[in-house]
Amino acid sequence: MLPGTSQRFGPNHPVTASDLHATPAVLVVTRDPAVLDDLHSLLRARGRPVVHISDLATGYDRARIGLTILDTCDLVGVEAALAELPRPILAVTDDDSRAEALVGAGASDFVVLPCSRAVLSARIAAALRLRERVPGHSPALSDSQGSLQTLIANLPGVVYRCLNDVDWTMLFVSEGCYDLTGYAPEEFTSGRVHFIGLVHHEDRDRVRAQIDQAVAERRPFRVTYRLHTAAGACKWLWAQGQGVFDDNNLIALEGVITDLSELRQTKLELEEREVLLETLLAVTETAYILCDEHGAVDYANLAAQTWLKLPDSRLVGARFADLLTALPNELREAVGRGRDSIFTVDHQGGDFEAYHLVMRNVQISGRPHTAYAFKRLTRELARQEVEVWKKVIRLIAHEINNTLAPISSLLHSARLINAAEARDARLDRIIDTISERSKHLGEFLKGYTQFARLPRPRLESTKWRSLIDRLDELVQFKIDAAPEDLNTVNAVDRSQIEQALINLLKNAVEAGGPPEEVTLRLRAHREGDEIQVLDRGPGIPPELLPKVLLPFYSTKRTGTGLGLPLCREIIDAHGGNLRIEAREGGGTAVILWLPRLAAA
Repeated sequence: MLPGTSQRFGPNHPVTASDLHATPAVLVVTRDPAVLDDLHSLLRARGRPVVHISDLATGYDRARIGLTILDTCDLVGVEAALAELPRPILAVTDDDSRAEALVGAGASDFVVLPCSRAVLSARIAAALRLRERVPGHSPALSDSQGSLQTLIANLPGVVYRCLNDVDWTMLFVSEGCYDLTGYAPEEFTSGRVHFIGLVHHEDRDRVRAQIDQAVAERRPFRVTYRLHTAAGACKWLWAQGQGVFDDNNLIALEGVITDLSELRQTKLELEEREVLLETLLAVTETAYILCDEHGAVDYANLAAQTWLKLPDSRLVGARFADLLTALPNELREAVGRGRDSIFTVDHQGGDFEAYHLVMRNVQISGRPHTAYAFKRLTRELARQEVEVWKKVIRLIAHEINNTLAPISSLLHSARLINAAEARDARLDRIIDTISERSKHLGEFLKGYTQFARLPRPRLESTKWRSLIDRLDELVQFKIDAAPEDLNTVNAVDRSQIEQALINLLKNAVEAGGPPEEVTLRLRAHREGDEIQVLDRGPGIPPELLPKVLLPFYSTKRTGTGLGLPLCREIIDAHGGNLRIEAREGGGTAVILWLPRLAAA
């Protein structure tokens, strides 16, 4: 080994003098360990010894060098040194614009980093062929072959030519075989590795029979099979090719091989998900129907077939609009609205069925489709209705008992006092208490009546200023609104909106914060009006916010749980919405949105 020179055939395998004499060495000039490792691996697969130097000032045995690979990325003065290096020279650069200058200065070929392992291997193979070309061989032809090799190396998979013998002896195989199999091309073309030996033993006879039959019939073949790699992995491959004939004699097989492993795994996962989806759709009680852009049914699950009383064979391909003609008007109207909705279908005898319709536009195979989901809510609503009535009965019984028990006791005391035939001041207190409890019970039942019998809003044009001024006479609060917002006119049921705002303002006053912090904020917009009722009380715990709008739920000991639900019913009847949020800085914000309506 020469002083200052590092010669290696592998990471831990020094090259002897006899090795260098047998095969010309490759001079690698680089300071990058990663580039050096890649080059070592690729050259070792070709049986080429390596002489490595880290700079151009280090000496080496020029007579034993058959190819120079020069990494120019971190070296200076490279162009001037190119004339002194053994040829051919493969320049490695990370600058596209520098590549042309390197070729002009004497480089035979170049590689621009970063690049794939296959491209690097192809450029090394092209450079080695330049070294080994016969005298008189056209340089232009060699460059063309190198470009073709690069093109083939960048193709996905492997390009090959082989004999149709028992071993499928490879005459040519592209650089992609290293990524596909873990073996270098030279290991196949030299006969050290036989491709047929890597094919899974369960697939060999089938694949050979399919190829032989296609060759005999002079047609292309397409086969799928499993292959064992050098690392022991099993891959699924797809091969397409054909026989090459000289007159009537088969010369070789030519074709391409592609790795299907990821695609096949994805396909299996999709098939498993499809089976799972089909199972879920088959057992659900919701009817699912999918229609194409022309309104023809593409899919209907078992619930839809049962609901429409038609088998799948008659549903698929039929026009959905034609199927709806035999169904109730309420259902056709719901579909015709073209949006999600809840509707009921009335039956004879006073029975009804409630449905939730969900419609979605989807793209399937690049074509627009419409998906319909019909969920029957009757059973769920009946179950919830029973639960609500149970709660109502318990609550009413509780309130009535709380009133009747003291009334009964007080009446007994009144009889004792009356029997004593003496005027007693306690009798006045007893009468006052009975009156108070009776009044409370009357107000309690009135609240239920209002909630259960809320009439449809009677819309009339109302200026917000006049409505809010009326509220100011009943509840003390602060107004946050611009004059133009107060002068905005909207069509509302004045009495219902007043009732809702009075309830909300009283709640804000009773929240426990400073009375002067109770605020009604009005903001008018083009689409509608937003009203906020704000307080600085302790606020509502986050876990209770979803419950406070439920009927019969109250955070007050004496509350009926109907104030907020009644307000929401009023706002919903106007086509708006009501929500409750925690107020920034503490307290609660009740936010109403009323769309811009026209008076009836």
